[in-house]
Parts: sequence; C-alpha cells; structure tokens
Amino acid sequence: MLRKTDHGEIIEFKVSRTAFGRPLYINHFYFIDGLLIDTGPVHTAAEVHKALCKMPIKQIAITHQHEDHTGNSHSLERELKVPVYANSGTLQTMKNPPQIPIYRHLLWGAQPPANGLPLGPKIFTEKYEFDVINTPGHSADHVCFFEPINRWLFCGDLFLGEKLTGFMIGENIADHFQSLAKVIALKPAIMFCGLKGRIENATERLLGKYEQWWDIGLKVKDLHEAGAPGKMIVKAVFGGEYLFYYLSQSNWGRCYMVDTIIENFNIFNEQTKRPEHITGQNS
Repeated sequence: MLRKTDHGEIIEFKVSRTAFGRPLYINHFYFIDGLLIDTGPVHTAAEVHKALCKMPIKQIAITHQHEDHTGNSHSLERELKVPVYANSGTLQTMKNPPQIPIYRHLLWGAQPPANGLPLGPKIFTEKYEFDVINTPGHSADHVCFFEPINRWLFCGDLFLGEKLTGFMIGENIADHFQSLAKVIALKPAIMFCGLKGRIENATERLLGKYEQWWDIGLKVKDLHEAGAPGKMIVKAVFGGEYLFYYLSQSNWGRCYMVDTIIENFNIFNEQTKRPEHITGQNS
C-alpha cells in the first residue's frame, strides 16, 4: 500500500505491507525540495520505486537505523544515483544490518546492506536549510530535521503519539526526555512523524507527551519505592501488558518502559517536572 498526500511543498508518503487488504503497520516518509527524508520498508519497495522514480530527488536523509526507515535506501541510491546521508551510528547499522525478530521481518522486511555519507550539522536544499538535531531515545542514533523559518520538524520516530506506553528493548527514558525537551525548545509549528503523519500544534503535542510520560514516571517511582515488583507496576499503572508484547516475541512492551524508569528513577521529581527552558516557552 502506498498513498501520496501533498502538503504544499511537502509530499507525504504513507506506506504499509497489507494482509487481506488491510495495512499491518503504517509508516510515513517525506519529500521536500529535492530531499527525501527516510525511505520506507523494503516490503513496499515496488510501490515506493514506482512513486519516486520520476520525482526530482537529489539527496536522501535518514532519521535512524530501523528498517522501516532505511529499507529502500540501497535500491533508491542505486536507481536514482543520489547520495544517502545518515549519522555515524545509522551508517554502521545500514552497512551491517543486524538480525531482527520475526515480527519485524513480517511487518517491514530486513534491510539490505547499504552505504551512505555522514550527516553534517545541517542539510541544504535549493530553498531550505535544515538543522540536524540529535534525538536519542527511540534509538541511540536517532536524529530529527528542523526547518526554522517555517518551524517544520521532521521527527522520525521521536513522537509516535502522546499515548504510547511501550518501549523496545534498549530504549532509555532519560534520553527520551532530553530529546523531547530539546525539540520542544525549538517551538515547532508542524511536525512530520514516521507513524502519525503530519501533525499541527506540534509544540503542544510534544509537551503533552512529555508531561504524560513524566506522570507515568512518578507513578512507577512511587510503586517501586513501595516495593512493588515490575509486573505489579505494569498492572497497576497500565492495566496490564500489551498483546503486542507476546506477538513481538517479548521485544516490545510496557515492561521495558517500567524497567528504564526504575533505572532512571532519580530524575523524577515533581518540582522539576518541566525543564526551565520548556517552562519559559509558555511565559
């Protein structure tokens, strides 16, 4: 499945592998002024190549290493003869893709090995200048691209929605908060998300996510300090584990959010709920 939506100068591509005509997991990637941001999963390669083959793509930039964002980078680089840019951690994974769980094979497919060039602090197109913002959390190599004149934030998988309460193994809540604070301070107007697509009122939405996760952190901290074990905390705070925890072979779940909150529980203090520069944006 591929659907294309024009947002003025920005084109959004919505892709997914389907089963019985229904999308399994939605991914979005974007084109603006010759720049393609992310490439979609390899399972959608035929549709992606058909949609992009005649577009004036001059360069590709990758937000992070996961195969639903890098999956078509090798074939697009080869077919379109354009450079692919990513940070050093992403480039290492693209060059030597790791083994991935079965559910990721089914949803997105394994990324073929690919080469690229290192990202600098900015990306330039004919009309725009994008700041490259390091935003670890979802993955250690994650970056966002920010266009400061229009206050557009191409945020990869940084956001994913305010109500997300599950983590992949290895995600770090402290990194998430630092990255959210960093992009909130930029006061983006519109963000372009890998899962949710185009989102208005971006600063407010990001702040809502920050505050909801902070409240969850305080609840987990209180229960942990009272001696509750992890499984009991998941039940008390969320009502139980996601079904997807079992479908993902235990690679993604609420228990990992609880684990990283416990590992970083010293950061949770009601008096410091909002970093100073976030509070200042509303004054």
